[in-house]
Amino acid sequence: MLIEHLIYSTALAIFIGMIHYRYFGRDYSWIIIASAYVPDLDMIFDFLLKKIGITVQIYGYPIAHGHFHNLVILTLYAISVAFLLHPIGFKFVDSIFFAGIGFAAHLFEDALVLCNKSFKF
Repeated sequence: MLIEHLIYSTALAIFIGMIHYRYFGRDYSWIIIASAYVPDLDMIFDFLLKKIGITVQIYGYPIAHGHFHNLVILTLYAISVAFLLHPIGFKFVDSIFFAGIGFAAHLFEDALVLCNKSFKF
């Protein structure tokens, strides 16, 4: 899965980065590639927090893979990236756009390879 996210996000970053650079003269495509791995941080956070003795629960259950795979986290992530990158010279809207595209690419890639046995065709 990790290599797959790298391939898809790099392809998307090249395409969107070229178009954005052509019209605006700035290329923030690296944000797409970095943001494609953010939804999988729930696995790392759960492991690290358990190591130090902290249990974080969402709806009464410990953090599990998939809890960060939603549009609310996408929006919060994109806005927080924009607030972090704006003071060092990145355009606010561009940061939101590229961070959101990268996160959404991850969600789309996961949907492409979804193998759910409960679907009946």
